[in-house]
Amino acid sequence: MDEGIGNITDTLKSSGLWNNTLIVFTNDNGAYIQLGGGNNAPLRGGKYTYFEGGVKGVGIVSGPVIKTPGVVNHQLMHVSDWFSTLTHLAGGSPYGTDGFDMWKSITLNVESPRKEIIFNIDPMFPPKGESKSTIFNTSIQAAYRYKDYKILTGAFGYDGWAPEPSLASGGVNPADTMKTPLDKNIYLFNVAEDPEERNDLTDSHPDVVNFMLKRLAQWQKDSVPVFYPQDDENCNPALHGGIWGPWVTS
Repeated sequence: MDEGIGNITDTLKSSGLWNNTLIVFTNDNGAYIQLGGGNNAPLRGGKYTYFEGGVKGVGIVSGPVIKTPGVVNHQLMHVSDWFSTLTHLAGGSPYGTDGFDMWKSITLNVESPRKEIIFNIDPMFPPKGESKSTIFNTSIQAAYRYKDYKILTGAFGYDGWAPEPSLASGGVNPADTMKTPLDKNIYLFNVAEDPEERNDLTDSHPDVVNFMLKRLAQWQKDSVPVFYPQDDENCNPALHGGIWGPWVTS
């Protein structure tokens, strides 16, 4: 990977494009750890979950267009913000998007304009238990963040902390799974103070829980209904010369 990125930067420099280039190197989600494919220590959970080990992203932004190198930024940002940020940087004016221009936050570490992230609301995912609220059905799998707080409802998926791998183990150690009680379907965390999500605030912060459940209910009311189309065997690449591509003709 280092060699490949180096080849790209060398080509940009030799072609005279480097001085007007910004490189963004970032992940899309946390590592999938159940099969030993990665590690998110010390964060909880992994890919396919809404714990920090599954949704927290890290990245590097580099290039001569950055006038304040060396800035470390921990501000709230969502993947949808990249479009607005890069479009503004290139001199464009995006409209009708959900993203924010994060350039000043990235380069100067000023306060992020983003205050909330809706990770998901999936009423078609198998529900878990009985709802603990009349505001929002907490048996539904959902996750939402507002400033430093994050709420999770429904089925949580892998909920443990996989320790850092060691040379002695030859890879990822067995997962330290906490085993959420079967009847529990709501968590509240302050991820700024508790990034490992070990301190559940559901009972001690009922006002925050209710506020965030109201936001989830509002998001669900305004959202487009979930739709999973039936499988179509005609999409099989074997029917199209071994190529993935559009297959519906009408």
